[in-house]
Amino acid sequence: MLRILDTKKKSAQNNMQMDIDLLDNLKDEPILHFYDWEKDSITYGYFVDIKQFIDLKKAKKRDLNLAKRPTGGGIVFHIWDIAFSFLMPKNHKYFYLDPLKNYKFVNILILQALEEFLVKKEENKKPKSYGLIDKEHFNEIKSFDSFCMAKPTKYDVVYKGKKIAGAAQRRKKTGYLHQASICLIEPDFEYLKDVLIEKDIANAIFKSSYPIFLNENKNIEEKREIVKERLRETFENKFSKKNEPNREKLI
Repeated sequence: MLRILDTKKKSAQNNMQMDIDLLDNLKDEPILHFYDWEKDSITYGYFVDIKQFIDLKKAKKRDLNLAKRPTGGGIVFHIWDIAFSFLMPKNHKYFYLDPLKNYKFVNILILQALEEFLVKKEENKKPKSYGLIDKEHFNEIKSFDSFCMAKPTKYDVVYKGKKIAGAAQRRKKTGYLHQASICLIEPDFEYLKDVLIEKDIANAIFKSSYPIFLNENKNIEEKREIVKERLRETFENKFSKKNEPNREKLI
């Protein structure tokens, strides 16, 4: 069975600390952890030096909340997205020794949750324009590697090659933590240019990410609730006793 937590709005640091605590104390049940942000926020990977990429004075002026994630990966703006975490105990049958298989496992579920939004854009196109990217995306500009939404990587959820959902994982003796971000609305290009030290990164984020709600009027809070419900339904269905797909399909 699946345990679902919704810890509502907290500071970026508190959200990250809760994930650390959940991973340290992970037992037998997978956990789907939803959370939100008290302020516009940035989280960044464990090995990222944030001072190299973000103008901290301008970030402070905008009251932008910054926190280091316990996982790897790059810098993520939590303004236009929904962020959540999934935790898998190491003794579970869907836990894989290969980290990429774990990454693929979670992103298949995310893709299933988002499919209804993407089908509307397709107009019966074949082959589909969305799915999981099947290879690494190499970018000549190395600084782009430090921004999650600036380039797709293997098994990310994409639409027409643009990134919809990105994630990073960390494994400990208890299991793994998968922290995910889904792009909901178009990033604010001027906002990005203002706080980023390297302005070309703003353009890369803007061009490489794809919002699932394009030109729709619902506010960001409503959009987060809509997607949260789809994620909840999809993950609950996956871990219900009556509907457990064959493990071999993911190997």
